[in-house]
Amino acid sequence: MIKVKVLGSLGKKLGGETFTFNQNSVGLAEAVRTVYGVEGEEEVDYSELLSSVLVAVNGIAVSGAIEGAVLESGDEVTLIPISHGG
Repeated sequence: MIKVKVLGSLGKKLGGETFTFNQNSVGLAEAVRTVYGVEGEEEVDYSELLSSVLVAVNGIAVSGAIEGAVLESGDEVTLIPISHGG
């Protein structure tokens, strides 16, 4: 199982704070497309989609292209809006 946690106002915007994938592995890009509700679109501009979001996998920030990253069962992705407060 792979879990995606969405923090702050971003969770309200995306319709949930936790998304679960009951798969052994899934691409990070595919997970992001699903959470954002654009899974049917073939070409997604991730730099625009994630322009105000920090992406962390197992507590480590991911920078750059997310296309090649693969999540394995037990991984946890956290989407953190940049304006999340503190």
